[in-house]
Order: sequence, then structure tokens, then C-alpha cells
Amino acid sequence: MTMPFIHRVQPKTAAAPEPTAGGSGPLVDPPPASGARLVAHGLTKSFSGATVLDAVSVSFEPGEIHTLLGENGAGKSTLFKILSGLYPADAGWLELVGDRLPELTPRLALERGIYLVPQEPTLMAHLSAAENLYTGVLPRRRISALVDWGRIRKDAASSLERVGLDIDPETPARDLSIAQQQLLECARALVHHCRVILFDEPTSPLTAHETEILFGLMRALQAEGLCLGFISHRLDEVIEISDRISVLRDGRHVASFDRGTVARDDLVTAMVGREIGVRTRTRRTSDLASRQEVLRVEGLSLAPVFTDISFHLLSHEVVGMAGLVGSGRTEIAETLFGLRSADRGSVRIGERTLGHRSPRTCIDAGLIYLPEDRGRHGIFAEVDLTRNVTAGIVPRLPRRWGLLNKSEEERGASTAVARTSVKTASLGAAINTLSGGNQQRAMFSRWLMAEPQVAILDEPTRGVDIGAKDDIYDIISDLAASGMACLIISSDLEELALTCDRVLVVYEGRIVGEVGGAEITTARLGELVVGAGVR
Repeated sequence: MTMPFIHRVQPKTAAAPEPTAGGSGPLVDPPPASGARLVAHGLTKSFSGATVLDAVSVSFEPGEIHTLLGENGAGKSTLFKILSGLYPADAGWLELVGDRLPELTPRLALERGIYLVPQEPTLMAHLSAAENLYTGVLPRRRISALVDWGRIRKDAASSLERVGLDIDPETPARDLSIAQQQLLECARALVHHCRVILFDEPTSPLTAHETEILFGLMRALQAEGLCLGFISHRLDEVIEISDRISVLRDGRHVASFDRGTVARDDLVTAMVGREIGVRTRTRRTSDLASRQEVLRVEGLSLAPVFTDISFHLLSHEVVGMAGLVGSGRTEIAETLFGLRSADRGSVRIGERTLGHRSPRTCIDAGLIYLPEDRGRHGIFAEVDLTRNVTAGIVPRLPRRWGLLNKSEEERGASTAVARTSVKTASLGAAINTLSGGNQQRAMFSRWLMAEPQVAILDEPTRGVDIGAKDDIYDIISDLAASGMACLIISSDLEELALTCDRVLVVYEGRIVGEVGGAEITTARLGELVVGAGVR
């Protein structure tokens, strides 16, 4: 029998104030880490007239890992955000341990032991890892009421170790990779001793090793009786970790399956309402003689991150870049695009050598970059879809009397989002109301408007569902067919094997191998990315 939830807060006669930006709010003691049954009854939610959740009822049980599965836009993340107080529901209600909950805020949800590990990390870049763990709820000394920094550092180190994050707790969040930020978000749930933890796409930026550490943690929390919710588009890991799977489609709860009762193909059919065939390796048939060199990189170096990077790209070609997180892949891309300054080396696009590079000079020369971290470096969250899509070519947009021609801008954005099949009720909707997959399609729309010669795509399918992945692969194939050269950076070795003509392998800041054609296999790439045979 579950014990009643007991939690020390300020008396009901005085509303507890929200924490200030500096985290100076009152100490809220963490709830006990014991299981709690959380039930959603008939939740409904709409954005800009589009129904995202339609009377969804679902339960999360103590000692269970319950996964929500569905295409991008099915309503999974929206449901988790309602459960954690980020969104209010338009209709329906929540029940925790048999008690009906009031409308939640993130603070009220945390006080009740409910925490969401978000799809996109929401850390404060200038604060340390330890400070981010305790933002808004700082532990204080019992006598002086001063912040107990000793306890913060000690507990932070313990929580970071538990999630497999080997960093100094004093490290600023801005210096962490996207994978490290995601693990830090997981550690926040442990620090607050939450009893209902909702994981929204936590593994999307993680390596296989990091995913195993996270799954080990989830199983340990499950054994302690905690209530765990999970969202992932990686079907193999869903089948591996889940005790129960609920499928959402078009905002409705359409199916549920217990562990061991469903096959991968059945899950796909339930998600999309149709069968999706097995994708085979893309084979481009354009005449090799017609391919021209569109990008040449010679001796690019940025100590101590990477050294002597040299490669070329041809038109009509898709080249992959494989490597472990921390190998230097993203830093190479950022340097090519002018976000970092190289120590030495040259970059040439077509016949034009780019000396001092900035994102604007690169875009004007025909080079674009789709970043890995969509939330921090891609979208403008509160801005409408039209302006997000046109942001890469503002100087080229049509003008009337010196002012932007809004109707022409919207017409161009409409054509671009149609080309990448962005699902939205309105071009005027803020982009943060779209699903992660549709945000990613919108980023493709932005760069297609730039009409580039070379596209660098860093983790282009991170956090998107199986149907959206197929759509993105088709977009990349169409770009290559049109004559563009694409460089794909991906941690998904199978993705590289399916889509690429050649794959460059980066290990400890150096290109240590190149594999082409039929020799591109996950086994061969797996050997190279861990440095097997590298001297």
C-alpha cells in the first residue's frame, strides 16, 4: 500500500513565492523517493486551433517504465508537459495517488515529486553544472539560513556520478556538449528526489555507452518503486526498456502493449496507421564524370580539438562523418561555417577560397549548416514559423520602399515548408508549438531557401520518428540529385550506411579512415570510431 504523500511546505495561509532568477526562493524539502501512481483523465489540448491531444487517458504506475510512442506531432511531448505543469490542459484532469491535482505549474509539480527531463535541455548557460541542479530550490543551512554550498557540491558530485557524467560540478553549462547537458537534466531529477520522472527523448543525443548508463539508472529507479515515463523514437530501445507501451496517433491514444506482446513492425503500424517498408541503401546513379568538386578543405586545425583535417566533397554526393561524441566532428563543422576561428588551414567552395569566414559569408558563398542543438542554435522559439524559415536569407528577401515585403516573405516560406512537409495549423504559429520533428523539417526549409551548393547536416534526424526519418532521408537524396553536396554528421552508424556514398571517420580530432560504397557497414564504421587499428 502506498503511503500518503507528506511534504513540508509553507502554511496554506501564505502562498509560497516563486523563486527569483538567482534562485533565492525558499527551500522546499524534497519529497520522499517512493512510488506514486499518476493518472491522466481525458486530457485535451489545442494550439492555434489545431488539436494536439484529444481526450487522452493514460496511467503511470509505480515500479514501471511506461513508454509513449508515436510520430512527431502525435502529442507525446505535450502530454508530458501537461503532467509536469509546463502546459495547462484545455480539458481533463490529473490524479496523483488517488487525489485530484489542481492545475499545476512546474514549481507545484516539483513539490509533488513530478519532474520532466525535457527533449531540449533548458539549462542556464552561465551557471555551473552544480548550480543548474539546484536552480530555484537552494538548500540552506539550518541555523544561518545561508545557502549550503558544501552540500550542493557534495550532492551534485554524487548525482553526476550516478548518471555517468564525468565532469567537474563547477563546469559552466555552456561548456558541456548536448549529450552532457541531457545527462545533467537527468541528474536534476535525482537531486530533487522525485518519485515520478518523465524522460522526453533523453537518449537522442547519447552514444550507445551513455544510453546503457542511463538505462541502468532507469532500471535502478524502477527497482526502488519510482514511476517512470519515457519517450523515444528508437524502437529497439523502446522494446528493450519498456514494461508498457502506449501509442498515440493524431492526438489520440490508439493502442497499449505489455512487455513481450508486440513486435517492432506492429508498433510502426500502430504509430503511423500504415506499414512502412524496410529502407535499403541509397545508390546514386548520376554520371561520375559530371560530378564537380564543390568543397575542398586542406589542413584545417584548431588546437587542441582537431588537427590537419583535409577532405573534399563532389556535387551529387552524400558524405558522412562518423565519430564518438567528443571526437571533434561538430567542432569541425562549426569551424567550416565560421562559428569558430581555425588556427590554420583553407576552405574553398567551388573556385572561391574563404579566408575570414562568418556564417553570413559562408551562406553567401553557398555553404549552410544545420546544427545539432536545434533548441540553442537553430530555432527562435517564440518567433512565428515564417520568420524562422526566412531567417537565413533576410538580406535577400524582397523589399518594397526599403521595407520587407511581408506577403512575398510569407509566400516564399509557404513554398519552403510545403517542400519539406512541415505540419502546422498556421505559418503564424510560434515554432515552439510544433513537434520536434516538424521543427527539424522547418530548419531544412530555412536552408533550402538559401539555395546552397554544400549542406552540412549535424545529426539531421535527432529526435524524429521513423516516418519523419524517411522523409528527411528523401530530402537529402533529392538535394544530392539536384547537384548539391551533403556532409552528414551522425552518431547513427546505420543511418550513415543507408544514406552515404563515402564516410569519413574522425577519432580524437583526426580523420583516421574513409570508407566508400559497399564497404560502408556498421561493423566497419564501429571499429574505426573507437580507434581500432589507429596508430
